[in-house]
Amino acid sequence: MHHITEDIVSMVNYDDKNVQSRILAKNDNNLAILIAIKKNQMMAEHTSPVDAFLYVIEGEVEFKVYNEKTETFEIKKGEIFYFEKEEKHTVFGKKDSKILVVRM
Repeated sequence: MHHITEDIVSMVNYDDKNVQSRILAKNDNNLAILIAIKKNQMMAEHTSPVDAFLYVIEGEVEFKVYNEKTETFEIKKGEIFYFEKEEKHTVFGKKDSKILVVRM
């Protein structure tokens, strides 16, 4: 096994046209993905197959959940947000942001 230390912020770069992502770890049930989302970019509505959390490394995002009623959460640098499997949601960049999503 190789051990590598890397600055997480530099592991994914912003793109003016598209949200960028990099898978850091993956197995059958778990996924750790690093995402760079520029201000005013949005990730299309989607769900997670398992419970997950989102940690904002830099910036600020808006996490919108679409269930019986639509709920909007603003998540800022240093904050963590847990969400349940199969919840329809979008992520919108309120600022240039880098986030870590971990499916558990």
